[in-house]
Amino acid sequence: MPKFKSKEDFCKQTNIRGEINKELVEFAYKNLNHIPSKGNENYERMISGLIVLTFKHSYNAYTKDMQDVRMSIRDTILDYGKFRHRDYKTTKDYLDAKREHLRSFIGHVGDGAFMEYPVYFDYGFNTYIGKRFFSNYNLTILDVSIVKIGDNVMCGSNVSILTPSHPTDPTLRSGLQNGLPVTIGNNVWLGAGSTVLPGVTIGDGCVIGAGCVVNKDIPANSIVVGVPGRVVKTMDPRDPDFDVHACLEQYGMALIK
Repeated sequence: MPKFKSKEDFCKQTNIRGEINKELVEFAYKNLNHIPSKGNENYERMISGLIVLTFKHSYNAYTKDMQDVRMSIRDTILDYGKFRHRDYKTTKDYLDAKREHLRSFIGHVGDGAFMEYPVYFDYGFNTYIGKRFFSNYNLTILDVSIVKIGDNVMCGSNVSILTPSHPTDPTLRSGLQNGLPVTIGNNVWLGAGSTVLPGVTIGDGCVIGAGCVVNKDIPANSIVVGVPGRVVKTMDPRDPDFDVHACLEQYGMALIK
């Protein structure tokens, strides 16, 4: 039988948040499209990490509007797989059309972003994606809470970014769920099959090795491997003035134009 000294002790043992995260809510309302109307307390509780309890709710994932949006997003995602290159005059037109479709249900999609199909989301509107994002096949983002992804992020195939969580204690776990936000910085490479767990922040410039499970915050410019993920190397920060193409030309390896 679990025992708790206080609300704070309960939250600590269950990894459940006790109050609405005002900073996170402000970010959502300022930066994300398609979210429920501002001032929707049920939505604010959901992204803040308060629990959903099957019978007596702290936030209610089973209201009609929440159920409708979760189910309708499945249709919208399937529609993303119906685009055909042959139906467009140019490759640019094809890529632009696919990006605009992503923008029809994802909270924010930066310029130059592209996702191979299939992709999977819980809600879509809780995800912010920066410029020049690329994901290979089978990207899964379960965005019960907010997912922030910076610029120039690359994802290999079968990457999972997960915000839903449950208490580990079997007595508490039955019917309890909450979501903790995930933040991924700029210039991050998530290797194939890697998994980012709820509540994690990955700093700028990191490389997450294939198959790695990231269960804690990662400092900037780290190479991370293993299960659970561990830092095996710290790299120099990205040099914005370095011209890699000039370097390739110097050694006779310039790209074909």
